[in-house]
Amino acid sequence: MTIKRRPEDFFVEEMLAPDTAARLSGTAGPVVLYRLTKRGLGTIEALERLALKLRVPLERIDYAGLKDRHALTVQHVSILFPRSGAATAPDTVEMPGWKIERIGRLASRLSAGDVSGNRFRVTVRDLSRRRCERMTEARRFLASPLASAGRTLRFVNYFGAQRFGSARHGRGFAARRLIEGDFEEARRLLVATPDRKDSRERKGVKRAIAAAWGDWEKLAGELPPCPERAVFERLAETGGDFRSGFAALPPFIRRIAVEAYQSWLWNAVARRLVAGRCAPPLIETPSRFGDLVFPAAAAIPAGLAGIFIPLFSPGTALEDPWKSSAEAVLAGEGLALGDLRGPGLRSPFFGEVPRPLFVDAHEFVLGPVEADESSAGAKRFKRLLRFSLPRGSYGTVLLGALDAQSNFR
Repeated sequence: MTIKRRPEDFFVEEMLAPDTAARLSGTAGPVVLYRLTKRGLGTIEALERLALKLRVPLERIDYAGLKDRHALTVQHVSILFPRSGAATAPDTVEMPGWKIERIGRLASRLSAGDVSGNRFRVTVRDLSRRRCERMTEARRFLASPLASAGRTLRFVNYFGAQRFGSARHGRGFAARRLIEGDFEEARRLLVATPDRKDSRERKGVKRAIAAAWGDWEKLAGELPPCPERAVFERLAETGGDFRSGFAALPPFIRRIAVEAYQSWLWNAVARRLVAGRCAPPLIETPSRFGDLVFPAAAAIPAGLAGIFIPLFSPGTALEDPWKSSAEAVLAGEGLALGDLRGPGLRSPFFGEVPRPLFVDAHEFVLGPVEADESSAGAKRFKRLLRFSLPRGSYGTVLLGALDAQSNFR
């Protein structure tokens, strides 16, 4: 199954929450809200380019969620312009790979709660006839018994692989090194370890940093304008204080690093709980960050159907029915909840955020089997999928559950 042969094959549109849309103003408020359309760029890459173009500090730009690089996406960003700049903020800006369009002003900065969910339109390609049939079988397997015609699918609310972007290089999670107090390695993983999915520009910056590692004055003086530069300016000033250097990273980079590890722990707990408490058969989907298992929607035990499992913080209270799964995962990592902090750092912190174990995909439509004109050789097929998900859920996870190569066990 191929889902991102072209960016247009994976289209995601973020939906504003109704109360946020109602609070929009054309003339009042210090914050300007924009619609950001991007193609072939990750959210952070697009925001860095936006900040440079508008000459606005990156810390003044907010977003409600990360969107995939290998896709065509529409999302919302807000900009807190200095002084009275909101009144003269541009209506539109368009550059290669991205465009912003002004849609109004707000009294406060954008947050995750300002978005209700996302609409998806996905073309799945390179399918055999049998895999098309298996996709139909998986849809029936996941169809909610309370909905008709398979228009609502229920699946485990795992975090998608894109959540773990800071660990794509295969050398582990920076937040794990942070917990251990290894600030140098945590920083190296975030700013000097390229991976194959980085843009060419980002790979070049990371390789330059890795090549000059330890020569902080050289890096501070020669790096192009980028979020990492402040780190090496701080290290040059302090003579190599790694804790201080880590704290100089932009807040959003530090936050993403912590959230990636929290999310990985959450997936491990959810996977263990579902595998142990849900009757077979289960769909099993391979993933480089841990295989994912999905039960039939009609077979989800009543005791699991409506529960929430939090992202862990030092103060999280472990509760049934997921307590034993959480204890096993933490023990496997050699951690106690109290270890979830960066020694001597106030930020980033491991905040507790509740997350539903199961989530529903609404308005689900599985299109007919069609010839895939983009495939060469043996005849292959494609199918168009449409659905909507609540905020924080991943379309790629649902697609993984529907993948015809998933194993029923």
